[in-house]
Amino acid sequence: MAVSADKMHEWRPGGGREAPTVAQAIDFDEYVRRVSALCEACSEDRLASRVGREVRRLMAADDWLPAECRAAGAETYRRHVLYADPQGRFTVLSVVWRPGQGTPVHGHTAWGAVGVYSGAPSVANYRLACDGAVELACEAVCAPGDVTCVQPGIDYPHRVHNASDDVAITVHTYGRDLIADPASINIEL
Repeated sequence: MAVSADKMHEWRPGGGREAPTVAQAIDFDEYVRRVSALCEACSEDRLASRVGREVRRLMAADDWLPAECRAAGAETYRRHVLYADPQGRFTVLSVVWRPGQGTPVHGHTAWGAVGVYSGAPSVANYRLACDGAVELACEAVCAPGDVTCVQPGIDYPHRVHNASDDVAITVHTYGRDLIADPASINIEL
């Protein structure tokens, strides 16, 4: 989820950046329109941070995620597709994490922006050692409204885990068509 967990405080409301006000919050349809426009206007290397700003505004909106997209999986975290761009430029997912569920250490095949909708998932970032091993670089426990971005490649390995006693929900926007190939976003190390 995060290549920037070490800078999570910058994105946390009250932590260096102004949290969007309710008046600045956007609904999901407006979010999709804005991300579509950014895909037209921005270079690929700038999309994660630009979309991240819009995710912050979406996370400031009240109770917009449909109940069926909050359902958890029994054995592992569960993804729900919220929107798939007809041109294949991006996909928006909700990911529901029961206590104890998490990912392996991985990278991504595309840019991404992730916001915490509810709960307190933990994000651990790793460094690649010369021998190919991964070493923990930093870890942050996230809060609702926190946003982070990812860039493609294995140079930014990370892991998401829900160590809390409550369900956590995150909203992910990836610069890839995940309908055509749902497993194509992660690069496991």
